[in-house]
Amino acid sequence: MNPLSIIRQFIKGLTAETDPRQIGGGIALGFLIGLLPKANLTAQLLLVLLMALRVNLPMALMTMLAMTFINPLVDKLTDPIGYYLLSSQALYPLWTKLYNMPILPWTGFNNTVLLGGLVFGLVFMFPVYLAGKKFGVYYNETFKEKIMSSKTVKAMKASWLLDWYFKVSV
Repeated sequence: MNPLSIIRQFIKGLTAETDPRQIGGGIALGFLIGLLPKANLTAQLLLVLLMALRVNLPMALMTMLAMTFINPLVDKLTDPIGYYLLSSQALYPLWTKLYNMPILPWTGFNNTVLLGGLVFGLVFMFPVYLAGKKFGVYYNETFKEKIMSSKTVKAMKASWLLDWYFKVSV
């Protein structure tokens, strides 16, 4: 995929699927994925879920990027949560059983930052969804028309050369 195609898909995503629920869902999933370390099966499965659901993908990607920068600060909170859960004597048989299953160790559940981030993210996912939904209403009222009437979008829509290129390259 070339850079022009990526830009076009991103702009298309900013102007399509802009129902406040879809924007809120994208922000909430991006928040959850952004909290987790990415080199494990849990994060990859959440990315597949993000692609499978009808949520606003550009908002999810921007939220994931923002959370990736904020994540070192949040890790100081999520690491103790994960450590507490993993070192709990009451949950020790569960962790042992899960670790001895064939695929589950690849999820990284035994990582304190991942488990704490997952619990933290799931607890705050609904409030983030509600805030994202409110942002979706604000976005639709304020930014959607500005993006559609921007010179960049108009140039991309009016360019017969770009339309020809994308018809031929697909």
